[in-house]
Amino acid sequence: MNRTLIAGSVALALAGCGGSSFNEVFEDTSTGTISIAITDAPVDNVTEVWVEFSGVTLKPQGGDEIEIAFSSPKSFDLLTLQNGVTAVLQEPTTVPAGPYSWVRLGVNAELGVRDSYAIQDGMEVELRIPSGSERGLQLSGGLTVTANQSSSFVVDWDLRKALVDPVGQPGVLLLRPSLRISDQTRSGTLTGTVDAALLDANATGCANDLAADTGNAVYLFDGPNSDVDDINDSDTDPVVTANVTQDQDGDYVYSVSYLEVGDYTAAFTCTASNDDPAEDDNADDAVDPFEFAAVVNDISIAEGETTVVDFTAAQ
Repeated sequence: MNRTLIAGSVALALAGCGGSSFNEVFEDTSTGTISIAITDAPVDNVTEVWVEFSGVTLKPQGGDEIEIAFSSPKSFDLLTLQNGVTAVLQEPTTVPAGPYSWVRLGVNAELGVRDSYAIQDGMEVELRIPSGSERGLQLSGGLTVTANQSSSFVVDWDLRKALVDPVGQPGVLLLRPSLRISDQTRSGTLTGTVDAALLDANATGCANDLAADTGNAVYLFDGPNSDVDDINDSDTDPVVTANVTQDQDGDYVYSVSYLEVGDYTAAFTCTASNDDPAEDDNADDAVDPFEFAAVVNDISIAEGETTVVDFTAAQ
């Protein structure tokens, strides 16, 4: 059976348990506090992505699912949550301590209802999730809630990997579960600059728009000296991507927050707008070629630290 928690703005009540209090239900279980925020890695072909959340479901290892239903839906434009900016999805909530197998985000995406949608080419299009609104979007990566402590996690929604334009379904975009979850207190940041020469379309054949800050991106892959590839819904997909934008000083910069501690490989491309997440793209494509202009191996991310990696034309 599932335990269902109704999360309100002030109090947390337990529903469907015969009137028992939360402490009575879990009186023999140590507890901790969990909060969940969301952030986003941006994409080029939309200007707004509004997702309406109905709740969160947690699956303790060896225990029943715990469903946290929001007292009212929460809606966010994911494109406003970039470069480390987050929004609180789940307020601090007391749950049993220990390891959890997965987290599921409840998303309202009903056909013909203005709940989750995107703005593409100035027009509103519906967002649909492949598994249907009844199941939501599940993150398979586990997490641990520490006893008698507050655990804060962030869900990174990489829209470059998640948004798919389905063939034969005009006015609809599919929202795939391309998410990762990280412990905010046990993560690091990757940031750096990109040599302007790598963004020069005349010199490199880039498919970018510098005025609109589109087409330029850094792809981050798990492990040192990893093979780098486009997004094609396979095991070779990057862990996360980050747009390259021009800052106030005229430098081209990128940033990736909430990375798990470990080693990575990073690659820069100025043809990111040609990367179809549903297809295997490559440099030999006569119409929309995709390739990396520079690769950096052996990047180490340490807890609580910022690692700086710059891309140069010589790489």
